[in-house]
Amino acid sequence: MDKKTIGLIVILVVVLLFYFQIMEFLGLYKPAPPQPAQPAPADTTTQVVQQPIEPDTVPAATLVQADTSAPVPADTLVPSDTIIVTTDKYVITMTSFGGAAVSMLLKEYDYRDENRIEMIPDAEAATPEVAFAGGQFSTSRFAFTSSLRPGTYRVTDQPLELVYTYAPTTGGVIEKTYRFYPDDYHYDLTLEVTGLQELGFDRNYDLVWNTPLGVTEPQASTDYDAMEAVAMQSGTRETLDDFDDGRLNQSLTGSTSWAGLRSKYFAAVMIPRGRTGESVFARGEKRSISTPAGSVEQKLITVGLDMPFSAMTGSFADTFTVFVGPLDYSLLSDYEVGLEDMLGIGTTPYVGWIIKPFAIAVIWLLPKMYSTIPNYGLVIILFALFVKLITMPLSMKSFKSMNAMKELQPKIEELKKKYKKNPQAMNQEMMKLYKQHGVNPLSGCLPILPQMPLFFALFSVFRSTILLRDAPFVWFISDLSRGAASLTDPYIILVIIMIAAQFVSQKLTMGATQQNKALMYIMPLFMGFIFYKFAAGLVLYWTCFSVFSLIDYFAFKRRKTVPVKAA
Repeated sequence: MDKKTIGLIVILVVVLLFYFQIMEFLGLYKPAPPQPAQPAPADTTTQVVQQPIEPDTVPAATLVQADTSAPVPADTLVPSDTIIVTTDKYVITMTSFGGAAVSMLLKEYDYRDENRIEMIPDAEAATPEVAFAGGQFSTSRFAFTSSLRPGTYRVTDQPLELVYTYAPTTGGVIEKTYRFYPDDYHYDLTLEVTGLQELGFDRNYDLVWNTPLGVTEPQASTDYDAMEAVAMQSGTRETLDDFDDGRLNQSLTGSTSWAGLRSKYFAAVMIPRGRTGESVFARGEKRSISTPAGSVEQKLITVGLDMPFSAMTGSFADTFTVFVGPLDYSLLSDYEVGLEDMLGIGTTPYVGWIIKPFAIAVIWLLPKMYSTIPNYGLVIILFALFVKLITMPLSMKSFKSMNAMKELQPKIEELKKKYKKNPQAMNQEMMKLYKQHGVNPLSGCLPILPQMPLFFALFSVFRSTILLRDAPFVWFISDLSRGAASLTDPYIILVIIMIAAQFVSQKLTMGATQQNKALMYIMPLFMGFIFYKFAAGLVLYWTCFSVFSLIDYFAFKRRKTVPVKAA
């Protein structure tokens, strides 16, 4: 491996380092306790669809219905009836005060303490809310009447419909119709308003997801780092994250297909049906908070859609799909509105279009392998072996080139001495020498180049999707989605193994030049410093790939060394 090859490797390393810096992964992470979850409602009620449970089974927290002709003080969260809807995917608590949800527990995903994940944590108002007249009128501050009696409803084989109605004595009606499905992570919301003039509404309204998402992972900082408001505008994924002095107050004008919030592995998204929004906005704050594990930068973000209407018609009706669930690429792609872009895979500037096909292939392949081998650790090991076998021809060519370069080294040194004061002539003569002996000085990098987009794809997949969340491997590795929180975290053992494997692999496969010796010691330590914060699944992949690189070495050593062609 000559200096040009080393230079190319250094450039690739610098690119890698710069990318991770902008992704803010060079800070030290410490574990933080997960967001406390509200206890799940008992799931032992009689199975009914659109039929209330008998009064003696109504939850004790159900309150008396409020007067629907006057606004209710905003500091009272649930002053009237409560309806609990349970499906195969979630348990949602609805209140007539605001006519929306105040709790949504996911049935298939838990905190590490085994409580269900709460997607509307610490709700201060019914979510989502509808705001008219520039925010002067908000549905979260008024009591609605409900089409269903208070109680718990189980959605089985048919959708459940719930209608909330607000009809003030001054005229006009606001009606919110919810439709819940047995086996989906979304529900439909139809907003119908009549008597716009009587209500004093004109021009537009906002549909707002007004409760920030909470922390779901043990390492709170990684969850907060991933939190952002995202929208799809004119087919382009837009991120609203322009914090100024700890405050977020950002708007983007344009045809908006959907808008929502995401954390590391979960999202809440509002999708207009029939027409698009005219803009999206995000509000929030960012501040340092103290936890038992240390200081963490907390993000609290809300997001809203601006929907226009014509006051001349006197009424309108809009329907939305509200998705609340995991960041699962396959699940999101089924909505056919580009919702899978919520994950942010393939959005790296300039090279995202190269990374995205690799990422999609990984997302498709790993679950297929897992269906046969139900251990994602073993799946990653086999995947690393698969990649190594595919790149083996390139590795063979690389070994041959390095061997040839080693044979030519004396002649190269002679040329360097002869043309010491004429670099241009020296380069010309070296190129002639390479050509005469059939040597490509850059072929030593061939195995590295195709791996770069794959590596970034794996990083994007393991960072964004829920595939590895809480996926055990062996021994102390009980969650392949998390990395080492500190140098004393047991997960650091896997990083040490990776460093050792990479060092041994490089020591056997790299030439014994002075430059290579420097890389041999620096590169494994450099990679270990970066990797120890990454998902254990990614560390496992790189470790296995380094070990499997020895297959190339021994396969090449078994062959007769290919002689360098005579000049």
